Amino acid sequence: MKKIIILVLKLLLFWLVLFALQHTVFLIYNSSELKNIGFGQIMLSYFYGLRMDLSASAYLMVLPLVLLIISLFITRNGGIIKSIHVINIFLILACLLIAICDTGLYSIWGTKINRKAMSYVVYPKEAFMAAAAVPYWLFTGIFIAEGILSIFVYKRVFRPGFFGKIKTIHISIFTFVLLLLLVSSMRGGFQKYAMSKRNVYFSTHAVLNNSALNGFWNFMEIIVNPESKKNPYAYYSTDTAQDIVRKMNAAKSDSTEMILTTSRPNIVLILMESVSAENLLSLGGTEEIMPALDSLSKKGLLFNNFYANGFRTEQGIISVLSSFPAQPQTSIMRNINKFEHLPNLGRILGDSGYSENYYYSGNLEFANMDAFAKVSGFTHILDKDNYNWKRSTDWGAYDEELFACHLKEAEKDKQPFFDLIMTATNHEPFDADVKKVFKENKASDNYKNTAHYTDHCLSEYFNKVKLKSWYNNTLFVLVSDHAHSFPMERGANEAERHHIPLVFYGNVIKPEYRGTVISKYGSQIDLPAMILSQLGIPYKQFQRSKNLFNKFSPEFGYYTFDNGFGIVTAEQTLVYDQDMGQVVFRKNKQSVADDDKLLLQGKAYLQILFEDYLHLND
Repeated sequence: MKKIIILVLKLLLFWLVLFALQHTVFLIYNSSELKNIGFGQIMLSYFYGLRMDLSASAYLMVLPLVLLIISLFITRNGGIIKSIHVINIFLILACLLIAICDTGLYSIWGTKINRKAMSYVVYPKEAFMAAAAVPYWLFTGIFIAEGILSIFVYKRVFRPGFFGKIKTIHISIFTFVLLLLLVSSMRGGFQKYAMSKRNVYFSTHAVLNNSALNGFWNFMEIIVNPESKKNPYAYYSTDTAQDIVRKMNAAKSDSTEMILTTSRPNIVLILMESVSAENLLSLGGTEEIMPALDSLSKKGLLFNNFYANGFRTEQGIISVLSSFPAQPQTSIMRNINKFEHLPNLGRILGDSGYSENYYYSGNLEFANMDAFAKVSGFTHILDKDNYNWKRSTDWGAYDEELFACHLKEAEKDKQPFFDLIMTATNHEPFDADVKKVFKENKASDNYKNTAHYTDHCLSEYFNKVKLKSWYNNTLFVLVSDHAHSFPMERGANEAERHHIPLVFYGNVIKPEYRGTVISKYGSQIDLPAMILSQLGIPYKQFQRSKNLFNKFSPEFGYYTFDNGFGIVTAEQTLVYDQDMGQVVFRKNKQSVADDDKLLLQGKAYLQILFEDYLHLND
């Protein structure tokens, strides 16, 4: 019996050491986020992760140990022992694969595997491209090395066989105690509530929390517990939360500044891929990455406190056209039955006499974007399959071709038109064959080079579009689909990670507004109200959209990340992490009452957002 107990302890120790190794690889690869974190704090991530590692180990050991107990009753147990080895080796490789995916995913999304990431499985090609920013050769090498080492150590440590005759009563007691310990370990101990992610989230540094989060445990939690039909963000009564949100969005009166010379301009909305505000010197950048956009902003109308609601293209499109913010953990774009019920800027403009045209050189089938384009009312849709693109990255034709396409095809667009141009070259992994202005061979410089290329294409486009007959009656709106951690390697939950440029440009803007800056705080969901207000078209159906041209309009920026939100005002920036159940960042020192009010508003906003998401197709 003693040998069996030692064997079980060896297997447990093996799993704990393997998980510690995975923690270490994760921290080393994402070491850029550890620069200002003390060694003691880093070591705490191992300590806080230990309970979840024990829980994951217990889950992994159940089936092999049940088979081991069965083998105790059988003299010729070779077949069962081989089955135990096969199962354990499979589990080892599965854990290593999950850990490698977690490490790479965190480096580009700021999160380990979650339901949103899992939803990309139905688009394997695009999922592969989305992860192309990570070095496959390095991760493959790590996976192979860890696999060889782990299996070698496992075979040396875990050697079940025939243990001789053991009394049935002893086996029964052993089985009872073992199962009791396994079950209690699975749930994280004998406490009232079972283990959850919150138990390992201990730091305001996301990298440490994600390091402590066991990859296998997290993966299985997602598989076993599909998306809940209940609101996980139910902080207050529904009536209370709705009242808070209603007051947040309410304008005292309407005093809209009309910035246009006409009420029916053509509208060209340019959705720029992954352009962070810090690419512009005028928005806090430190390098001249996008000088043309900087120049355009000085000739047009610049909003310098504007934020993306999420961090993926699909989230940006929904926010801009339907004023529905990005949600943590899930994406409304994946559910046609939900997004078809949303109000839509495209449909409203179509009903007001606009022709609608969609210009994109990538795959619109990805994440239901083709369905959303059609629901939005776009009748003339160009993507990778219905135009003769000559040179492409994995995400679409080079931006110079896209803009050339618009210059040519817009001549056929019935005026007034609403044209959406969605760029693609500045997409991860930033491997387009463009001029290397920034010459260091690192990811941030690759990003800056493709952003600089997109900027050059914008410059060429605006030099040529001025010669078009429709130019003088066209409003150009330039905004990012989302920002990026680059150029300054921002964390996934930082406000700066979501700060984006918004520029209104064109001869239809009254001269007195050209070259001005509006410092009101807003986000992508505010665009429908802003655009429709200038056309004299009602926008009440966009309940979340704030008309930033109304001087009495409330102002705040709101964004979500993996499982939390940020809210930004002129006085304060708060970042709330749901897994930790607390504010993990506040920018300024101000009264507790002011912070509490802002936190209450942020929570209520998230609660009603998710409540609306759940019931959209009821």
